[in-house]
Amino acid sequence: MARAELEIMLTRLGVEYALEENGENGLPALCFAARPFAETELRVISRHSLLYALFERRQDGALLPLLCREKACVGADLTGILKYKGKTNELFTQFLVNLAWLSGPMPEKVCLLDPMCGRATTLFVALNRGWDAFGSDVDRAALREAEQFLKRYLEYHRMKHAVERGSMTLREKKSAPYVQFSLPSGSLRLAELDVSRVSEAYGRGKFDLICADLPYGVQHGANMPLEKLLRLALPAWVETLKRGAAVAISFNAQTLPTRKVRAVFAGAGLHVREGGPYDRLSHWVEQAVTRDVVVGVRP
Repeated sequence: MARAELEIMLTRLGVEYALEENGENGLPALCFAARPFAETELRVISRHSLLYALFERRQDGALLPLLCREKACVGADLTGILKYKGKTNELFTQFLVNLAWLSGPMPEKVCLLDPMCGRATTLFVALNRGWDAFGSDVDRAALREAEQFLKRYLEYHRMKHAVERGSMTLREKKSAPYVQFSLPSGSLRLAELDVSRVSEAYGRGKFDLICADLPYGVQHGANMPLEKLLRLALPAWVETLKRGAAVAISFNAQTLPTRKVRAVFAGAGLHVREGGPYDRLSHWVEQAVTRDVVVGVRP
């Protein structure tokens, strides 16, 4: 997965590279040959989800450190502190966000939506990058837990912020209540909203990328089959995307085959990213879960 992410990253930057199979002096590492990087390219590489440090190998064999992981705007531990049953690893969440960002226009200031945000790990990743993060879910308890955690975190670290409560108007005289945290670097909104109604709440062409981690059907439950849920919700998600923006979802390929997800994406009018590293994203999680990722771009 780390290799696939690196390949997608280098290809998106237009960098020709040659990957080496061995690590570095017996240490697990990704080694590759490429031209020198510009400062803007190094900034992109610093967002690799599994990056600890990037070194340049000199002619004498010495390793010159070039960069480390991008500094978090809020806190490096923000995404990992909140623990609960069934939580997706926060490094994988960063990986998912990166795939969506790298597959679209790659703006510096991003407006991200997670329409099934749960306890908001994806939103915390976005907030740490200085982005504006919007999340929605029908699980009121999960939203409340995410809200309380973020409030405690910001207060404990004495970070300047403002909290606003309101509601978004929906059709049929309905509304979606929300709470929004505004920081100097970015904002985060949590809304109680069904996945199929996000376009009613946010309108068209608002978001630069959408990321969602679908229920795996093991520790989570769904009121309808996931394929049916995705077919119902995806057109509404696509409406909220800007032109050229990307949506990336992760799912359990044992219960929802990748070919079906790609077919749903294509049916919603998205250009599905296929071939090369995009076909090597499937990975084992546990006995009943083989996770895969599909990425689509709105033309």
